[in-house]
Amino acid sequence: MEIQMNIKRAFLTAVALLAVPGFALAQTSVRFDTSLQLVPAGPYTQTIDVTLVCNTGNPLQQSFEIGPLPADKVIFVVDNFDLAQFISCEITPSSLTGFEVVDIQTNGEATEEGTCLWTAAAADLNTREDNYCVFVMAPEEFTYVVEKEFDFAEDVDVSQAFSIHWECSDVLTSTYDGLTDVSGYFKGYGDSTFSVTTLRPNPWAGEEGDATNCSAEESTYDSAVESDQGCDISTTFAVGEGEKSCTIVNSVFFEGIPTLSQYGLAIMALLMLGVGFVGFRRFV
Repeated sequence: MEIQMNIKRAFLTAVALLAVPGFALAQTSVRFDTSLQLVPAGPYTQTIDVTLVCNTGNPLQQSFEIGPLPADKVIFVVDNFDLAQFISCEITPSSLTGFEVVDIQTNGEATEEGTCLWTAAAADLNTREDNYCVFVMAPEEFTYVVEKEFDFAEDVDVSQAFSIHWECSDVLTSTYDGLTDVSGYFKGYGDSTFSVTTLRPNPWAGEEGDATNCSAEESTYDSAVESDQGCDISTTFAVGEGEKSCTIVNSVFFEGIPTLSQYGLAIMALLMLGVGFVGFRRFV
């Protein structure tokens, strides 16, 4: 009897030992190393919230605040993760005023919606090492608009050709390079609108460099055309300010010899006749 009991216990123990690896394979912990990178590198202090949602495990949803420093990253841990039930896990960042996601670095999928996504269908979830998700954000691009207007009749015989020199200082021309100055020319004829795009403002104005400023100055090809130079005063762009514009207005100025109207000429003729008549009577 005792021998039979020992055999039964040994059998149950063996079954339990065989079942443990299978259970461990189905129930595991999954980690997601998540961080924020603000570019170009600089003295940023902004933070965002990141939220992880999985269809299995504990917890199903969790959120943390992260900043741009290496020490500010967070590691999401999902326990009791059932690989047999796994469909997807997704990390979504909150918005950051004046910034936009320009790149996502992940071992999963970088979606068009700006998230990190892992799916069972893609088989990209790592259960042995940390999954990773890096949100790279940069200041949003701004637009500098220069409008050109001619304030005189179209039949005025002057040239409406012009050249406008524009310049923007302390701007970011790419997501990873530092501050620089850029300039160029707008050339055209008649009423026109021009735009400077694909530039990003200085996010550290006052700490590194000055605020981003844009201005424009016109040169006309006809001496009779005057310009109010309405864009020579700098337009300042801060992070998140989007689009700003200025307007240059031209008018016509003619400098010539003063003339009399027909009535003026008639009166002048009568006066001259009167003076001639008086002179004739006096000397005859």
